[in-house]
Amino acid sequence: MTNRPFRPFDHAKDMKAVQRIWQEVGWIEDDEDELEATSEFFKTGHTEVATIDDRAECSVHWTPGSVQYQDKTLTMGAVTAVTTSHLARKLGFARELTARSLAAQRREGMVVSALGMFDQGFYNKVGYGTGPYVNEIQFDPTTLNVESGFRPPRRLSADDYEQVHTALTNRRKFHGAAILNPPEMVKAEMQWTENPFGLGYFDGPDGTLSHFIWGEMKGEHGPYNINARAYQTTEQLMELLALMKSLGDQVNSFVLPEFGEFQFQDLLKLPFRTSRSTGGGKHAHQFKAYAYWQMRILDLEACMAATSLPGADCRFNLELKDPVTDILTPEDGWQGETGEYTIELGETCSASPGATTGLMNLTASINAFSRLWFGIRPASHLAITDDLAGPDDLISLLDQSFSLPSPDFGWDF
Repeated sequence: MTNRPFRPFDHAKDMKAVQRIWQEVGWIEDDEDELEATSEFFKTGHTEVATIDDRAECSVHWTPGSVQYQDKTLTMGAVTAVTTSHLARKLGFARELTARSLAAQRREGMVVSALGMFDQGFYNKVGYGTGPYVNEIQFDPTTLNVESGFRPPRRLSADDYEQVHTALTNRRKFHGAAILNPPEMVKAEMQWTENPFGLGYFDGPDGTLSHFIWGEMKGEHGPYNINARAYQTTEQLMELLALMKSLGDQVNSFVLPEFGEFQFQDLLKLPFRTSRSTGGGKHAHQFKAYAYWQMRILDLEACMAATSLPGADCRFNLELKDPVTDILTPEDGWQGETGEYTIELGETCSASPGATTGLMNLTASINAFSRLWFGIRPASHLAITDDLAGPDDLISLLDQSFSLPSPDFGWDF
């Protein structure tokens, strides 16, 4: 057993220290409601802390969940908070605690892991690969080209967090859709929302919440930032859009992440003209793109067994490098996915330990291979900017094989 200053989070002992860290990094203010929301947040999920003089100075929190891969649901661990105090910077605490959380996630049966990054580079050191661009749009709701009717909605508040969580869980989902299991995660996010607004419809079984929007108001005329939304049918989606359009007599602009299943611009009247006429203003019509989340494979064999690529019959050797192998120790159990594998692609896919003589060879980091497998970037692109290399014929085959929709989490964490 090594003498590392890590231990499980103790809510009674460590909560005030962790709240202090969150205040130091600017995540919360010294506000009673924010402090209480943070306390509730740490009552769920799993947390480990690094200590100096037995006081928590770094914490890593993760939450069990799931993600949709093609038509299957896979277990996912979501790293939902990594914070380091001003006293503990550059000591390696956050990197090692994050790596240890990955080992814990694997022990708990998670096959992939994901997180929202503060910037690109840090979490690459523990095997995460960057996700696709998420388009954020700011638009004038009166330009929505939607003719659907809408009914008066009901107001939502943080007290409705269980209903909101159920609606998010039951929403219409596509490749990449994420879910965090504990409803309390939604409660904390709703409690942290400044100047919140929420509107929804309770058309589900037994009058449960079926479709809604939730976000933050900024002044009388906005922008209104929509942080969460859910719907189950196209009709419900159109009702939400019509509801937003109806607010256009007061609200000059909404800001929201683009819906993963369609291009939002398709529903806007004269988007280029509107952009030219509003450019530079507070309510400018504009699109921005950010790649702000990352993911990685925790269990290569399980992920490949869940994959189906019809018409992609191909076998090759994979030499996989996982940076957590150099961070974790035997006491952590799992030490990453570093190793040699035989990969088989087709209607049924697999990853088997060991190389097979006579096959083409691909070398890749777990970061790059995770991006390929999840459909984030094709092999030929990763060969330019990431750690992935192989014969041209194999790269071309992988481009054709992993022809997947761009993944969309649809859940911000």
